[in-house]
Amino acid sequence: MTEEDRKQRYIRQRNAGALPWELEESTPVEPEHPVFSQGVQQEVPAAPANEGARVQPLPDDFQPDPVYIEFLEVHHGIDREFTLAQLVEFKLYWRETGEARKAWQNKFKNHVIYQWKRSQSETGQRANRSTAEKLTDTSWADGIQLDFDDADD
Repeated sequence: MTEEDRKQRYIRQRNAGALPWELEESTPVEPEHPVFSQGVQQEVPAAPANEGARVQPLPDDFQPDPVYIEFLEVHHGIDREFTLAQLVEFKLYWRETGEARKAWQNKFKNHVIYQWKRSQSETGQRANRSTAEKLTDTSWADGIQLDFDDADD
């Protein structure tokens, strides 16, 4: 048994759940499953060049696909104007980084969703409240009624 065979056998046994101290060099060699004993690696044919997306930097002429804009409107309630307003910032950032990706449309969709959620959470809060206003805010107690009549008895 070659060193490579021992290594492969060790890996298979570990993947099957055997602990390192349970593996011994003197263990009899079990017959291998026919799939593993073929010994010849079959090469996977390379996919044709025109199939699938390829990794590339953000194209200069990138525009969101109308399908994605419709998806954002229907499934997330994000209007077209908000989506398109995110395009400039998205393009500036990704052009500057120079990173290459496969799925720029999906990356843009996720960026728009993130920005939408962020803007929604910010509009739900008053951004310009001073610390004093925050500390003296008693609006949480609005609607609470205390009845002290029973305490006099």
